[in-house]
Amino acid sequence: MSTAAVLVTHDSEPFVAATLASVLRQTQVPDVIVIIDDASSDATLAVVQSATAAADVPVIVQASTTQAGDVLTRIAQNFMQGVRVAQEQGAGVVVLGDHDDLWHESRVEHQVHVLAQHPQAGLVASDGRLLREGDPVDATLRDTFPVPAAFNDWRASQQFGYTVRHSVATGGACAIRPQGFQHFDVPSGWLHDRWWSLAAAAHHALVIDTAMVIDYRISTGQQVGLDAAAQDGGLGGRAGHFARNLPRSMKRSIDLVPLFMASR
Repeated sequence: MSTAAVLVTHDSEPFVAATLASVLRQTQVPDVIVIIDDASSDATLAVVQSATAAADVPVIVQASTTQAGDVLTRIAQNFMQGVRVAQEQGAGVVVLGDHDDLWHESRVEHQVHVLAQHPQAGLVASDGRLLREGDPVDATLRDTFPVPAAFNDWRASQQFGYTVRHSVATGGACAIRPQGFQHFDVPSGWLHDRWWSLAAAAHHALVIDTAMVIDYRISTGQQVGLDAAAQDGGLGGRAGHFARNLPRSMKRSIDLVPLFMASR
């Protein structure tokens, strides 16, 4: 099955060369690399050109087309743009990547294999080792986003209910099979990984994978990411969050209705 790597860049000059090198070192190199650049003001595009000049696969670089003002919607629309470009190139599996993470060499091969083992799956969410300011820490993505061991055996309604209350997927460690992915379009105000994990869970198309496939970089100044992520904190925490963000919470509740119905 044809594969694509999709990365979104924004002022990525310090990191993106190493990220792209890790993509090109894969045991199963993607058939195409798609990069969506969101108005970088540094040398990101020059670094991308240099880092991929000798690549044996096509590298497509596009400017972001989003007009969204809020950062969550911008990021989601950039990844949607990238996935659609990948589909136009014939990709059946799209491996998502952040601009500053390092891919383990067998990542693409492994996630393609996981999806092949689960024909109903639209999204696989794997694990990763954490790097803080470039140095390894004794923690993983799954430590921050814990998932019960029996999750993959649960009914869709159980998976969806848990995923509503807990973040379970980090986009940089996910691969998506977009063909037939129901509720692919991400509503405004949502991050792509949060929405796609919810949509996949609602349709019993989410696979939680325990393998570590990336080194995930936590950096000062990240607008979104692990340090900004929050789990539910119990009933009181969810109620407090809802009250503090009432307009957005109401919109999100409405957005979730079709997914809730699909999960029944």
